[in-house]
Amino acid sequence: MADSAYKPGTYEASAQGMGGDVTVKVVVTGDAIESVTVTSHNETVGISDPAIEKIPAQIVEAQGLKIDAVSGATVTSNAILTAAAEALAQAGADVDALKEIGLAKERKEDEKLEADVVVVGGGMAGLSASISAAESGADVILVEKMASLGGASITCGGELLAAGTDMQKEQGIEDSPQALAEYWIEKGEGHVDEEMLRTIADTAPETFLWLQDQGVEFGGVTFSYNYPSQEPLRNHKTTDKKGTGFILPMTEAAEKAGVEILLETPAVELIQEDGKVKGVICENEGRKVEISAKSVILATGGFANNQDLVEEYCPAFGTYGTFLGEAHQGDGLIMARDAGANIIAGGGAIVNPMDMGATGLQDPGGVFLNVTPEGKRFANEAAYWFSRSKKLYFDEKYNCYYSIFDSEYPLDGLEEAVKAGTAFKGDTVEELAEQLEMDPAALNATIDSYNQICETGNDTEFGKPARGNKGTSDSVLEKDVLFLNEIKTAPFYAVKVETNGLTGTFGGPEITINGEVVSVDGQVIPGLYAAGEVANGQLLYHEYPCSGSSIQFCATMGRFAGKAAAETALK
Repeated sequence: MADSAYKPGTYEASAQGMGGDVTVKVVVTGDAIESVTVTSHNETVGISDPAIEKIPAQIVEAQGLKIDAVSGATVTSNAILTAAAEALAQAGADVDALKEIGLAKERKEDEKLEADVVVVGGGMAGLSASISAAESGADVILVEKMASLGGASITCGGELLAAGTDMQKEQGIEDSPQALAEYWIEKGEGHVDEEMLRTIADTAPETFLWLQDQGVEFGGVTFSYNYPSQEPLRNHKTTDKKGTGFILPMTEAAEKAGVEILLETPAVELIQEDGKVKGVICENEGRKVEISAKSVILATGGFANNQDLVEEYCPAFGTYGTFLGEAHQGDGLIMARDAGANIIAGGGAIVNPMDMGATGLQDPGGVFLNVTPEGKRFANEAAYWFSRSKKLYFDEKYNCYYSIFDSEYPLDGLEEAVKAGTAFKGDTVEELAEQLEMDPAALNATIDSYNQICETGNDTEFGKPARGNKGTSDSVLEKDVLFLNEIKTAPFYAVKVETNGLTGTFGGPEITINGEVVSVDGQVIPGLYAAGEVANGQLLYHEYPCSGSSIQFCATMGRFAGKAAAETALK
């Protein structure tokens, strides 16, 4: 390399990725970068794999650092590039010069493809639809805008909600699909498609077995994340306790079924002729990829990263954040809407309560008093967290609350959080209230009332039990924990818990039980189907009922849509 020389040797450096440090080893000779290797990381398997594979190889090929981030793995890509730059700096390289050297980009020709069925999106719904369509005899192409499959599903906790399965029976759990359907319907508050939910619940055991046939391995039935009081237990957990337990075997199953998978190929427009959908136009590396198909299935996920759509369809949430990747822009909703689809959205979403500050406190479930910014208690603190966040948003009109407790309850990192200004401390309740910009009389009255409840052990206000279980399905369950803890011993503390961590959206095109998209005039749009989060507006309203519900909806409706789309295409 003319403009740079290295001190031969092996060098290591680390940089912050999504899951922690990404460590990179670089080997150089006097005039060349010989190898770049990621030696350790805690990034999400599946999502980070393309970056870990491609970025080091491209650095060596280019003999430079002007390398594009891999779509869907931007943070991991940048961590690898940053660590590699630091390692090369240790070798005496002119890093600024290397950042101007990259790979020459080759212009590819536009392409036209044909298929019986094209599936847009490669998460749980898209993979289920692709496999189902292929099983029905269709020639299937799956297009995914990111460099890896999985969508939001790969980041889930690896849970599938189902009732009446043999696995439940083996664990002595008495349950039925009918009971699950009633639970979902109750949470929908009269704003969901009851027939569709009953059908999904009835076929949930069949979907469970179908997923096992695709290679998904389940370790047992447990309770939902942060819902230890759940009864009966319905969450069928993958053996790796992660979304990868679904996505990796489903990807392999799709490939075995003959599905052609095109990565980094976002769909941008539906092809319509005479009111019928006849394919999709995609982009790939600056070129146009036109796919003609007799059936198109939208499985593009939600719109958590599209602020305009969130404001339109989830107006209660205001300012929010999300850890979901940049793919979640509502592409499928927009394409369906442009094609004349009727959009159903009740305003709800999946939001996770947690302290975004120094304590990193995830709501511990029951042990604290929780109050609104007005100092008002608003729910049973031991209830499922999605039930409480729903009450906060839609009943109280707030997107945060405060966990209040006294010095009798130790919390890791609390004093550091107070110093950082993300937790609050007062020698009196009045002093604490002032720091929270809260009416001291209101907070005092709430605490006095709560202390009386704690003394009697009878919560006449919201029904919180005196004792109960807490924890997550991934951790050792803490049993018989005291929930009614008095607040009497100074100093007093408060932790602000934000409920604006958006991890899923509700709303999308209206569909039939076979996934056919319905227009604003009530007619099926020929050739167009949808499944999964992109089309969950008939299944969810204000409250997310239980972890594992969305995965079940995606898998079942994906199966239905794939089969129906294939049957239409093969007529």
